Amino acid sequence: MARRITPTYEDTYTRFIITSYQPTNQPMTANTNNCQHEFARINGRTLKNALMTTKANHRFGKFGFNDWVTVCPCCDAYALGIETTHPWPFLCSDGVMRTASDFDHGACHNVTKNLNFSGFSFSESALASAIELIKSEDTTTKYVESLGEGIRYHFDTESVLTFSEAVCAWGRGQRVWANLVRRNHDKRKLGALLSDWLGRALEDEDENVIRRGIEINGLSVSFASKHLRMLAPERFAVLDSVLCEGLGFALNPKGYKLFLGNLRSFKAEYQVPWSLADIESAIFLLVRQQVRSS
Repeated sequence: MARRITPTYEDTYTRFIITSYQPTNQPMTANTNNCQHEFARINGRTLKNALMTTKANHRFGKFGFNDWVTVCPCCDAYALGIETTHPWPFLCSDGVMRTASDFDHGACHNVTKNLNFSGFSFSESALASAIELIKSEDTTTKYVESLGEGIRYHFDTESVLTFSEAVCAWGRGQRVWANLVRRNHDKRKLGALLSDWLGRALEDEDENVIRRGIEINGLSVSFASKHLRMLAPERFAVLDSVLCEGLGFALNPKGYKLFLGNLRSFKAEYQVPWSLADIESAIFLLVRQQVRSS
């Protein structure tokens, strides 16, 4: 199902105005399931992960990581993790991300309310599952967060450099780390620049703190925001190409300010218990299905 984006700008610097995720004029497929429920779609990578866990017999045939795979929320509920603590999210025909636990399997229709972040809709179950799923995929976040917590109280050069290298490795940015060292001539100078930036980050405004980060030669908004996210996950989150492409937030200081503001508004409106970083990581996982599928 195609996702429709209307490229109308609020202003030149911030983000696209995005329409809600409307179904296209073409149905996903003719439904031949006994339950007569409309089909949904799930990204191939996500479905492979689900099947590795559930070991379900299935009728999906061969599919690739970037394929959309047609599923029935009711008939395929077991394969989609209905009996697990975190069922795998999928995209319904109305453009909302849900999980199998959102459906009344007697009547086979969804029975939960939708949450909305910047025009992107999903159920609370989809959000909660995405948070748990990304934690299960990632074994290094807590370690890097502990390094970030450590330097908040002691910004010595060596500790900051260790933290920065770990952040780059966490974000699969070994080349970013190499470029940071090379473009800033030596690690001592790089450590001083990072220490000056991160040492004032918690007192700085959102737009200014990301601007100061990208002024360091070799840091983009994506990896500067990764540093901030690991330094203070309650206050900061990552803005990268997936969320830029999927939700239209510009990869610049104004876009980052808007992104964090929207995350805080979302957290306050829906009273969800997670940090900004956890909420962002879940939305990233949900959006990635649409950005990476064809």
